[in-house]
Amino acid sequence: MNTIKQSLLLLLMALCATANAGQLTVAPLGLTLQPNQDNATLTLTNGAGNSSYYQIQLFAWSQRDGKRQLRQQQQLVVSPPVTLIPANATQTIRIVRQAAIPTQAEQSYRLIISEIPERNREKVPNRVQMLLRLSVPIFVGSDQQQPQLSARIHDHQLMIKNLGNKHARLVRLAVVDSRNKEHVLKRGLAGYVLPASAMFWDLPAYLNASKIHFVSFTLEGENTSLTLETDSQ
Repeated sequence: MNTIKQSLLLLLMALCATANAGQLTVAPLGLTLQPNQDNATLTLTNGAGNSSYYQIQLFAWSQRDGKRQLRQQQQLVVSPPVTLIPANATQTIRIVRQAAIPTQAEQSYRLIISEIPERNREKVPNRVQMLLRLSVPIFVGSDQQQPQLSARIHDHQLMIKNLGNKHARLVRLAVVDSRNKEHVLKRGLAGYVLPASAMFWDLPAYLNASKIHFVSFTLEGENTSLTLETDSQ
């Protein structure tokens, strides 16, 4: 009986614990620099009641087998790389080109903003410190570049491939069966398909993949559909 009471007490303490997470917003939520553009800015706003330190890093971004790959790069730099943002204050972050960037296809990057823990922050009982981490897409490309998408089903997954030279940002991704019934896979942002890359989404277990006729999604604010390719295509 004592063991049960102790377990209940621990559970109540966990439920009453306060989560101390950073309240940081970023504007805009993504950037595209033109090939001849040397710099751009973002604004970070700390909406929390206390000041926080943040580390800002910029990585080259690619996709392999549908997984995000980040690597070090020297083409763009971010300033400042570390900043203290007071409570309810803002900080301007500048992205500056420092090396030539290939222009045949759009280049993709990820700006990673990580909250740095304060070692001397007062430790409050029953408070769990949760550190913030944000990821913002950054692209360098021209308005003339376009995605070129195709779709197929493989191993009960939807694969969308991009053979174009610009990323595709897919919103509200769904598949439509032979009865014209829509099956939504992602209601909000489904993800990005970078140039010369592919992304994968699991299909619902109940869905007969052979009955799917086409894929629908929103791209650049427009409703778009793709007829599924077959292995013979």
